[in-house]
Amino acid sequence: MYMSKIVYLNGPSSSGKTMLAKRLQDTFSEPYLHIGIDKLIDFMPPKVNNWEGGFAAEGFSWEPATDPTGHPIYQIHAGPFANKITRTLKDIAILLASQKYNLIIEDVAFGAIQVEEWKTALRDYSVLYVGVTTPLDILEQREQSRGDRCLGSARGQYFKVHENVAYDIEIDTYTHTLEENVEKIREALNKFYT
Repeated sequence: MYMSKIVYLNGPSSSGKTMLAKRLQDTFSEPYLHIGIDKLIDFMPPKVNNWEGGFAAEGFSWEPATDPTGHPIYQIHAGPFANKITRTLKDIAILLASQKYNLIIEDVAFGAIQVEEWKTALRDYSVLYVGVTTPLDILEQREQSRGDRCLGSARGQYFKVHENVAYDIEIDTYTHTLEENVEKIREALNKFYT
């Protein structure tokens, strides 16, 4: 019986997850659907969220804070509607997997607790869990050059995203090329699903 193949990518903003996911889609011989929280955020009315550094009671917004070293950062605040959207992403993944679609899930989960929520949701499926990393200074350079993020959001995520998470493999999008990382994931998948 055919089971869905699922690749779960977790990493901070600007770590290169989207580019990696799109390249994996191009590379795999079988079709893979690429889903992630950003796609669901695009479904939301813009007025529900605030990406300019102000507070949004219902949706997603950036909260100013400082990290343990005193650097200014922005942290994600999720209101009740945002939390519902986050849970819905898991439901969508389960539905698609149950329909035997192969998936690439792109996420920014904060540490072991949130990744474990995914592992619980997808417990009936074989999932390759991939940690996507890059050095902090490179994340901050990418964040600055993108121009569509609150400066300090990458730093705010950097210290939390991989905290105590056990992945099947980890890739570094700075020290290795896109093609090297794609090949590492392909090799891991081949071992994983044979």
